[in-house]
Amino acid sequence: MLLDIGIFIIAIAFFLLVIFAIPTVFQIRRTARSVELTSQTVNQKLPEVLENLSELTKNVNQTTEGFKTQVEGLSAVVSSIQEMVNDVVNFEKSIREEIENPIVEFLSTLTAIVKGVRSFLEVLRSK
Repeated sequence: MLLDIGIFIIAIAFFLLVIFAIPTVFQIRRTARSVELTSQTVNQKLPEVLENLSELTKNVNQTTEGFKTQVEGLSAVVSSIQEMVNDVVNFEKSIREEIENPIVEFLSTLTAIVKGVRSFLEVLRSK
């Protein structure tokens, strides 16, 4: 009799387990359908997305190449301008070196002449 009661309790427990498992099985089924639909949608849309991504990548590469070409051109222009500025600075230095000494000598001579004339005039006035 005890065995019959034990089997009956196990049968009731199993029955309750099956009853509570039925909604879970239905939910798993719905989730599986939803995953399948999502998978189909992704498979349908994925080629378009990949094509757009490929086009976008190509455009970015073309833009990058354009920038690279322009930067290289600007680099050449800047280098040319820098060379011209260096040439102007060197020319100015050479002109300064060429003119500075004669001007200093001329001013020294002129100062000496002015002092001499001033001294001569002072001596002439004092007589």
